Amino acid sequence: METKYAPAAKDSKETIISQRDLVDNFLSIKPLIDDLDHMLLILNENRQIVYANQLFKHFVKNDDTLSLRLGEVLKCVNASEEIGGCGASENCRHCGIVNSCLDMEDSQTDKQECKITSENNTDYALNIRAKSIKVKNYNFTLVSLADISNEKRRQMLERLFFHDVLNTAGNCKILVELMQDSDPDEIKELSKLTLEVSVTLIDQLKSQRTLNLAENSKLEIELTEFTAEEVFNDVISAYQNNFVGENKTIELIESDCNKTVLKSDKTLLKRVLGNLAKNALEASKNAEKVSLSIGESDTRIVFQVHNQTFIPRNIESQIFQRLFSTKGSGRGIGTYSVKLLTTKYLGGEVSFKTDEKLGTTFTIVIPKELVL
Repeated sequence: METKYAPAAKDSKETIISQRDLVDNFLSIKPLIDDLDHMLLILNENRQIVYANQLFKHFVKNDDTLSLRLGEVLKCVNASEEIGGCGASENCRHCGIVNSCLDMEDSQTDKQECKITSENNTDYALNIRAKSIKVKNYNFTLVSLADISNEKRRQMLERLFFHDVLNTAGNCKILVELMQDSDPDEIKELSKLTLEVSVTLIDQLKSQRTLNLAENSKLEIELTEFTAEEVFNDVISAYQNNFVGENKTIELIESDCNKTVLKSDKTLLKRVLGNLAKNALEASKNAEKVSLSIGESDTRIVFQVHNQTFIPRNIESQIFQRLFSTKGSGRGIGTYSVKLLTTKYLGGEVSFKTDEKLGTTFTIVIPKELVL
């Protein structure tokens, strides 16, 4: 079977069982391995699990992992994209576990990181150390796994938070210093800019607080009634004169749906849509336009944010991962928070489409009346 990346071939369950028995006999120190404080797997040449220690089974909450591939055990969203399963899709080119097995040579130790998003929106970050071993006439890969999701999250949050806050505070300091040697007209303009920077600083602090509460399931929902266009108008006011919107246009397309009244958490929705609008403006070139639009069905309201930029395939597959961002390592918080807040707290869904000619559209669909 042809695939877009790794071979799809698998051994039969009977073959896997015989391989497992072979490995079990080889693992004379199996009780010790099961007591180790890190996860261990032994994979056959088709990347199927022949052996998994107890810590791994506890981690995945599954005792029956025999013959499965890692992406299948963790229910990776890419594992069901192609008929060939885990490793067969184009997105799997970036998978650390697949590449470790494909690149394995005799006596070689391979180190990689693996990021996996599961079908239930759980993000995994794993450190992988892989080494080829031979048992009888079979070639296997011994894989050590360490869950670094919390460590990565902490590093990312700290880096993002301090980077953005220090930059914003630094800009505020520069503006205040300029005021000291300026005439009254200049001070008036500088005061306006300082106010904008101060608002940005407060918004960054609020975003961090919101995300921390959301991830710890402590975020409280506040329901109010408002029209759909009110949220987008607030977003436009926040960003059309902001530095990210400089030399660019952001506008709301006229529609009868704009006047639709919904009952939801306006603050959270504004944060979600504001994040998408900000990303769209940052991705846009000078003189390009970001378009906002609203649609509806009987019970749901649809918000869309469109810009003229195309998202490459390698970025598209990782766009909602917590630890990924086109802005560099440690900046993957924007689209991740959009998905977290939309799906977990606003009762909705988030998706996007991207095309080289048409650009990119992010879509948020939420109920008109949120039921807690």
